[in-house]
Amino acid sequence: MERWQMRAKLSRRRRACPPKRPRRKARWLRRRMEGSPRSNASGPQRTCVQCGAVREKGGLFRIAGKPGVGWTPDPGGKLPGRGIYLCPVGECVDRFAARIRTPKGGARWKMGVAGKELADRLAASRHGGQKT
Repeated sequence: MERWQMRAKLSRRRRACPPKRPRRKARWLRRRMEGSPRSNASGPQRTCVQCGAVREKGGLFRIAGKPGVGWTPDPGGKLPGRGIYLCPVGECVDRFAARIRTPKGGARWKMGVAGKELADRLAASRHGGQKT
């Protein structure tokens, strides 16, 4: 065997790296393509700050605003800013209003004096616009 034939034979035997396997798709991508059960979620979930119940966003009463600036009741859920969610049950709204009237409760959401005003607005909206 000549020298050039030996080199050709050796070069066929040796490989720099093993042959590549076909890559599998990532698990999350496969699930998305197959339609995982997680994709059937009903909508965003929110937690009531008073009782801790977890419900759909549309089933809770929202208070919108910014800490240190001001808060307003937002029954439609469309106002910009942070959201505080409460159960529409009167007990949760009344207990939250009583809680933010105190200095410690108002400080929790950085309401300050606006906490008392918001509590009055919540009470007025609960009792049909009448102040008690």
